[in-house]
Amino acid sequence: MNKNNFRKYVDDFFNELVLYDDYHNGHYYKDLLKTGIDVFFDNENAYNAYEIYRTFFMIYQITAEDKSNESDEITITHEPNTLLDLVKIMKKYEENTGDLVEKQRDHFIHSVNVFLLGLAIYSQNKNYRTVFKQYILESPYEKFYRIDNEYSHEEFLYRWGVASLFHDIGYPVEIIGKQLTKFMNDGVKSISSSYEADTAIDFKDFNEFNTIIKMDSDFADNYTSVYPKSKFLNLFKPTDIMAHKIATDFKNVDVNDVVKHLNSFVKIMGENGFIDHGFFSSILVLNSYGYLIQKYAKNHDFFFYPIVDSATAILLHNYYRNVLQKEQFGLKNLNPSDSPLAYLLILCDELQEWNRKPFGIKDKEKSRVNELLLKIDDNEIDVEYIVKSGSMGLGFSEDKENTLYNVLDIYDIFASGLRIVTDVKHESILKAIVHSEIQSPDILLRNVEKLAIKIHEQYVETTKRQYQEKIDNNEEIDKDFMDKYNGLCSFDELTPQLKIANIRQARSIPIKLSMIGCEIADMSDGRAAIEEFLDDEILELAIFEHDEWMAEKIGTGWTYGPKKDVKKLITPYLVPWDDLSEDIQQYDIDPIKNIPSLMQSIGLKVVRTKQRLLTFEMHKFYSKADDFDKLPDYIKYSNYKQADFLLKILSELGYDVVDVESQGSAISSFDEVEVEYLAEREHNAWYKLNVNLGWKYGSVKDEKAKTNPNLVIWEDLNPDIQNSNKNTFRNLPKLCENVGLKIVKK
Repeated sequence: MNKNNFRKYVDDFFNELVLYDDYHNGHYYKDLLKTGIDVFFDNENAYNAYEIYRTFFMIYQITAEDKSNESDEITITHEPNTLLDLVKIMKKYEENTGDLVEKQRDHFIHSVNVFLLGLAIYSQNKNYRTVFKQYILESPYEKFYRIDNEYSHEEFLYRWGVASLFHDIGYPVEIIGKQLTKFMNDGVKSISSSYEADTAIDFKDFNEFNTIIKMDSDFADNYTSVYPKSKFLNLFKPTDIMAHKIATDFKNVDVNDVVKHLNSFVKIMGENGFIDHGFFSSILVLNSYGYLIQKYAKNHDFFFYPIVDSATAILLHNYYRNVLQKEQFGLKNLNPSDSPLAYLLILCDELQEWNRKPFGIKDKEKSRVNELLLKIDDNEIDVEYIVKSGSMGLGFSEDKENTLYNVLDIYDIFASGLRIVTDVKHESILKAIVHSEIQSPDILLRNVEKLAIKIHEQYVETTKRQYQEKIDNNEEIDKDFMDKYNGLCSFDELTPQLKIANIRQARSIPIKLSMIGCEIADMSDGRAAIEEFLDDEILELAIFEHDEWMAEKIGTGWTYGPKKDVKKLITPYLVPWDDLSEDIQQYDIDPIKNIPSLMQSIGLKVVRTKQRLLTFEMHKFYSKADDFDKLPDYIKYSNYKQADFLLKILSELGYDVVDVESQGSAISSFDEVEVEYLAEREHNAWYKLNVNLGWKYGSVKDEKAKTNPNLVIWEDLNPDIQNSNKNTFRNLPKLCENVGLKIVKK
C-alpha cells in the first residue's frame, strides 16, 4: 500500500449521490457539501471542519419552512439551529478544558473524519451497501429517501451524518468527570502515593434530562401501531426509546432488561468510576430532534426510524462492547445486518486516529499519527498509519485490530479481513518511550544556585574565547554577536529573565543526564567520571535544550519574528532545531559539552547510572563484544528499553534491584518457574514493541523488509531462542553484581 486513496473514495461516494432537493427543486446542496469537504481535505483544521457541520445541518435543518416545495420567494427563519449550537458548545468546551485532564484527543475534527471515513467505506464496499439497503427496505419505515421511486444513497448520508457528526457531542460530560478525578487524585497523591480517591458525577435531575419535551400527545401513535408492545414504554423518554430499538434489532435481547440497565446506567457509571459520553450524546440527539420534529414535521416516523437509528448507533458505539457483550446480555460480535450504523460507527471511530490534536496532558507528550494510507474494496480494508516522529504507544496497531475483531464481525463485510499497520521511525519511537519513563532527582537549591552561576561564567568564557578567535582569524563579526559580547556581565548584573534562563538550565541537568543513562555522583563514587559525551548524545541533549529554551521563551512572553528585538521580546530562533543555522545550534551544543566540567567545578562528577551499565553488561553477555557505542541508535534504545523492563517485571515477582551497599541480602539465582515467567514476559514485551514498529514474522531476519523469525508468541518460539531468553535471567544476578547492583526480595 503506497497511496492514500481516502479522498478518491469520498469522491466516488459523491459521484454516485443524488440529493432529493437537488433533483426535485434545482438546488446544488450536494456541491455545497462536497466543496466544504474538498477544502477540509486541503486544510484539515477546525474552521473548515465546522463548515462541514454547518452545511450538513443546514441541508437537513428542521424548520417551519416547507423545503419540499420550491419557491422563488425569499424566506427567513428565526428558528435557531439548535443542532449547530450543540456542535459549537462541544468544540469550545473541549478546547478550553481538555488540558486539565491527562488523556484526551480532539473530538471535533475527529467526528468529521469519522463521517468521511464512513462515506469511503460505503462507497468502496458493496457488501456494506447491500446490508444497509436491506436494513432500510425491511424496516416498517416507508419515507426513506428515493430518486424516481428507487432507494437513494441519501438515506445513508442522512443517517450516517447524524450518527457520526454527533457521536461525541456529549463528550464534555466525560471531561468533567476526568477533571474531578484528576484534581482529587493529584491532591491526595501529593500527600502520599498510598491514597486513592474515587470520584463520580451524580445527576440530581437525570429524569428531567432524560425526557423529550412533550408537544404532541399523539407523537408516537404511528410507531406503537407497528410495535404494540412499545405502548408499555414511555416514548418521550430517550432511554426507553433506545431500549426498544435495541431489542428490535437484536432478537435475543429482552427490552425490559435494557430499559432497566439504561435507566440505572448513570448510577452504574458512578459506582464503577467511568463515564460513557456516547450515552449522553445519544440522549442529547433524541431530545433535540424530538422537540424539532414534534414542532415542525408532519410525519413523526421521521423521528422514530432514521433519528432513533442514528441515536442508538451513537449509544452502541461504546455501550455494545462495554455492556451488551458482557455477561448480563452476552451478545457475540456485532453483525452489520443487526445494526449497520452502529457497526460502521464502531469501525470508523476506532480507525480514525490520524491528525487527532492532543489536548490531554499525557497525550501532549506523545506524537500523533500524521498521515493515513487507505485501501478498501469488497474483500478487505488495509489501514496504514504514518507516524513521522515519536510514539503512539506499544502495540498500537495490534490493540486496534484486536478490539475490532473482538467487537465486530469483520469477515461478514471484508472476506479477507482487516489489517492495520503503523509505520514509524525506529529511533523516534524507542527514544520517546525511554524518555517518557525517565525519573530523575531534583538538585538542592544551593547546588542550583552554584550551577546557575557557573553556567553563566562558562557562557562568558566561551563568548570571550569565540570573540578572540574571530579577531585572530580576521573574521567578520556580525551585529548579533557583537551585541552579545558587549552585553557580557557578571551573574548579579543579569536581567531577571536571563537569571531564570541559567536557573532553568541548572535544574534540567539531572533529566538531561538521565536521558543518556548518566547521573551526578560524589567524587568518592567508584564509577569512572564521564569527561565528554558521545556525539549522538550531545546532539540529542542539544535538541532537548533548544526545546526547553523555546518553552521558556514562550512562557516569558517572547514571540517569533524574523529580526531579534529584545525590547519587544521578539526572536527569530523560536523554530524547530533543523531550521536553525549551525552557528545558532552551537549555542545549545556548548552548554551540553560543558556539563562534565561544570559538575567538576562544584566538586561532583558525571557517571553512567548502574542501570545503564547493566545494559552494557547485558549486551556484552549476549554478543560477546564490547561494542555498544557502535550500535545503531534504534538497537541501543531497544536495549535500554529491555533493561528498564527487566526491573519492572522483577518487581512483579517481589524483587528490587538496588545498589550493592543497600540493605538486604542479594539473591544468587531464580528458580526455573520464575525464570520461565520472566523470560516469557520479556519476550512478549519485545514482540509487542516490534509489532508496533511495523515488524512482522518472516522466515529470515530482514532489516529492510522488517521481518523476523522470532516474531511469534512465546509458545511458538524456537526452544533454543527460549533458552537464550531464560539465560538472561539465570545470569542476571551475576550481571548485576558486575556493575555494583544486587537483586533483593522486597
